[in-house]
Amino acid sequence: EHAARRAIHSSLFLPGRRALSCSLGSIDRHSKIFNTGQGTFRTTASKKFSILGNPNGGQLTYAALSAAATQTDLPDIISLQATFCKVAKTDSESELVARRLTAKKSKTQERVSVSYQQGGDSMVEFMFTFGDIEVNSVRRGFSYPSEMAHVPPLTHLTSPDDPKLVDYSKFLDEKMGHMLFIAKRHRFLVDTEDSSCTLFHKHVHDKASRESRLRGWGGHADEKYLELQDIAYLLDAFPPPILSQEPTSWVPTITYNVNFFSKPPPKTSLVKLDFQTRVAQSGTINCDGMCWDQDDNIIATSRQMARVWKP
Repeated sequence: EHAARRAIHSSLFLPGRRALSCSLGSIDRHSKIFNTGQGTFRTTASKKFSILGNPNGGQLTYAALSAAATQTDLPDIISLQATFCKVAKTDSESELVARRLTAKKSKTQERVSVSYQQGGDSMVEFMFTFGDIEVNSVRRGFSYPSEMAHVPPLTHLTSPDDPKLVDYSKFLDEKMGHMLFIAKRHRFLVDTEDSSCTLFHKHVHDKASRESRLRGWGGHADEKYLELQDIAYLLDAFPPPILSQEPTSWVPTITYNVNFFSKPPPKTSLVKLDFQTRVAQSGTINCDGMCWDQDDNIIATSRQMARVWKP
């Protein structure tokens, strides 16, 4: 597995292509928050993480989670809900307003709200629930066998064949096979060859069952070791499966929900990801995501509602 990870990293610097100027912790540097007192923080929606010039919802979530964590002593995020109200501007000064909603400090669970604002207007409203995942697992003990990750091994996705380095515009191709997907500061090894690639029906009256699916490995391009905060980012930043079916310029998130079940193992830089869109109606879609570690232990699940915008 270590050799496979090194093969992935080296493939980021293919001959004839400019190397990505990333170093360890790029997401942290570009998502910094600055305390301005009384639960408010200053930050910026970095253009470095933008998608086709639009703000990256995963990066906004990353910054908001940093602010929320200052309001509680509990160590782990165990769930989050986000409602995207307006489109934030990249590289514009933003304010995070964090409030602990639990009346008294708790040793088991606390909720924190965060409002991501620009110019006094709410861009995103977050609700975070904090707890202690390790304590919960010891006390409860019971684990129901979860769905296995049907994600090809790294060695399969990093074959000697020259990997395709693609961006969102090229990703619109209906069928691309295995590919290496890089957008700014993250990298995804996406398996489209074994994923659902049936052409999506545009007609609302067509009642045939359709779905689109993408699965693969995800992490930061600088190989940063992953924590729960990074998982929250990756579950939003992964290419939406609908892009393999329907030409679209951007898929902005409306609502975003994540539940966390375990932590990534120490020194984990890549996780398995699987996303499915089963519902698409009048330009609105849902997307269900699952995240596993390399041993197929479930880390988190997610659900998004999003808009599909035409190019």
